[in-house]
Amino acid sequence: MSKTLAGYWRRYRTLPTLQRELVTLGLMLLFALTVLPLVIFLAGQYFLGDYIRDPSGTPTGGFGALWVDYLRGIFRGSFGYWLVLLGPWLLLLAGRGLVSLARRERAGRVHRQTP
Repeated sequence: MSKTLAGYWRRYRTLPTLQRELVTLGLMLLFALTVLPLVIFLAGQYFLGDYIRDPSGTPTGGFGALWVDYLRGIFRGSFGYWLVLLGPWLLLLAGRGLVSLARRERAGRVHRQTP
């Protein structure tokens, strides 16, 4: 199993930059469409209780109802749903930017300290 994952990782790292970024975006979107709604549902169940879809207050939904509402919100163009959809990818980009800034700062300090 680890050899298979290592092989996929090596193949991913050898892709040209644009292809690698498109694969990364695709994986993040797949995560945001499958795993993230489940995590949101479970956290909501734990902290808020049943998923109530009906304004009357009767619990009419489960995970399937939440997922359908999530997809409906994405297709309607709702900003909040799109933020959740693109959130994993945007967080990855922000993390990469912070790492890049930290490396640049560290390299600048080393360069200034060299006599």
